Amino acid sequence: MKALLKNPYLISIITLIVFLGILKIPLDFIIEDIGWSDRVSDHLNRLTKNALIIALAIVAIKKLKLVELSGLSNRIKWSNKYLILIPFYLVAIGIGSSIGTDLSEVIMMEAILLSLAMLSVGFVEEFIFRGIIQAAFLKKFAPRKNGILISIFLPALMFGSLHLVNLDTSNIAASISQATYAFFIGASFGAILLKTNRLIPLAIMHGIIDIVFSINTLLDDGVMAGELEQQDVMSAIGSTLLVVPLFIAGLLIIRKISKDSILEKIEMSKESAIQ
Repeated sequence: MKALLKNPYLISIITLIVFLGILKIPLDFIIEDIGWSDRVSDHLNRLTKNALIIALAIVAIKKLKLVELSGLSNRIKWSNKYLILIPFYLVAIGIGSSIGTDLSEVIMMEAILLSLAMLSVGFVEEFIFRGIIQAAFLKKFAPRKNGILISIFLPALMFGSLHLVNLDTSNIAASISQATYAFFIGASFGAILLKTNRLIPLAIMHGIIDIVFSINTLLDDGVMAGELEQQDVMSAIGSTLLVVPLFIAGLLIIRKISKDSILEKIEMSKESAIQ
């Protein structure tokens, strides 16, 4: 059993099954029966499930001895802090697109719940894909040739592919675009994590990006946070191109990642296991 839990593919499959299983728990009818609006119910539903996923992810990271590789260890210095700011240009773009929008009729409670829900999404996705899955691949493949690249790209590919689970055939361009830029974001965030050694600041940045690109849902009763807007091919390509600079930055960062630093983290995790 212990040998199986050292297999990053098996760890990934189990993690994603649990992750998707929790998202499918039917809490909606319980929350809706209380009498809140659909939007408030959606945010509370998302927050409840995400809190459970984050708690389980932390337990899994500790049980699998991935703390050092996940970016949750205080034993490893927080370095290259400025790299956390690279994705901030997406926040600026999101805020810029909202300039001039009349938010006077937005209900404050809904805005707060939206922010908390989207922030929790950032934490869930970083803890799952970088904290568990990427760390598990690094533990297995880092010593090998191109092992670090593989360990960053495979979880990023899973992250992108997961966005195709609910493929909308009537909005195929937007669905493919979302999967593509999710891969770009996953790869760049994976690289940033390995250079900064901190998962939580990255999760916060991820959540802030999700928040600013969800502000428009506060103004449209027919749209829920996380739902894809209808896009034609050119608009979808434009959305993908916005993330290309982040992906390029990620590739440049990967070239600067020291294999020795990763191997040192693996040794530290082994020492923790012995203790």
